[in-house]
Amino acid sequence: MTLGFFFTTLGYVVGALVFWWQLRARNLATSGMTLIALAAWGGGIVGTKLTEWLTHSQIWKSDPALILNPHLGGRTILGGVLCGWLAVEIAKKQLGIARSTGDLFALALPAGEAVGRLGCFFNQCCYGVPTNVLWACNQHGDWRHPTQIYLAISAALVFLIVLRAQKHLSREGDLFKLYLTLFGLSRFAIEFWRERNVIFAGLSLAQLACLAIALIGALGFARSHKKYARIPAYFSGARR
Repeated sequence: MTLGFFFTTLGYVVGALVFWWQLRARNLATSGMTLIALAAWGGGIVGTKLTEWLTHSQIWKSDPALILNPHLGGRTILGGVLCGWLAVEIAKKQLGIARSTGDLFALALPAGEAVGRLGCFFNQCCYGVPTNVLWACNQHGDWRHPTQIYLAISAALVFLIVLRAQKHLSREGDLFKLYLTLFGLSRFAIEFWRERNVIFAGLSLAQLACLAIALIGALGFARSHKKYARIPAYFSGARR
């Protein structure tokens, strides 16, 4: 077993454990929520592979079996988050669940990514642009920004921020909206150090998607707080 495969698998395990911890902490460990988790997992996997196929179609055309290779990857977490989100909403509609379930994933997603990105580093996927910084790593025949490590650190910081925020944000859905905002903004910034294809206004497709995710999260958060004139307690530093 390679280190890349080990950390990638461990990332999924860590994410699942944190999700289960949140289920127990919120007294939501029901069969319906288990189905929601399975929908998110399945949708996320489909999303990552679909993104790989769309962004590396020339590889899959030469050998479709390569889509199952864990050493090959790219900007796939975006696809995983979006398709996982869509799968959860479809499952909720089928199960007749009206309440928000996003908060259950707000800690699980960054926890899993923080570990899983180490797998990206050892697999040498999601690599950065050439650079001469002291901490550069030699990948794909050049010294590059270790963007996989940047992403792992960013995900760990997002996890810590959301973990602290859950003590102060009581309305359902707010934690997930905060996660979406932080994920979108941090990923948008790190993309500048990754190999990317610019498509509009100096930005890549991944960056445009990140801005959309951050905007959805920020607008949703603002909407849920529009009835309150004062700054939320989390940002003011005072408990409610």
